[in-house]
Amino acid sequence: MTSRFWLAAGLATVAITAPALAQDDHKPLFQARYTELRTALQAKDTATARAILAPGYELTDIRGEVQNADAMLERTGRMPGGASPSFATEVLAATVNGPLATVEQKLSAGMTRPGSDAKMELEVTSTDTWVRQGETWLLWRSKQTEMIVKRDGEVMFSQKN
Repeated sequence: MTSRFWLAAGLATVAITAPALAQDDHKPLFQARYTELRTALQAKDTATARAILAPGYELTDIRGEVQNADAMLERTGRMPGGASPSFATEVLAATVNGPLATVEQKLSAGMTRPGSDAKMELEVTSTDTWVRQGETWLLWRSKQTEMIVKRDGEVMFSQKN
């Protein structure tokens, strides 16, 4: 009876911890995909960025407005030059369910414009859906869930949905 108890306890432990371990295993994969996308966007390489986006890609911004891939790429292309921006993406969680993955990620950006000492910072958290096509994960949906804008460390705008 004691060995049955330990076997049952062991199986229960594996059943509880396996999903958490599986989620952690996917974070580096999606971190790499976000890095590829961010690098393409910073280089204004729309062909590479489009190759990471799934057909029918949509971004729902913090105001609830929906943009397609063309609008998102055009908006990103308007980033001011000479502002010495810095960007970082962090995958907070990743869950894969068949050909779909739900990923929570945070984009942090900062910049100082030439001739200004003011440092602007932006943090955007989103819940994204990726779809697997063959062996490749493509970004299909992005929904911004939180945005914080700071100037010299002081919060100027904050919204959470």
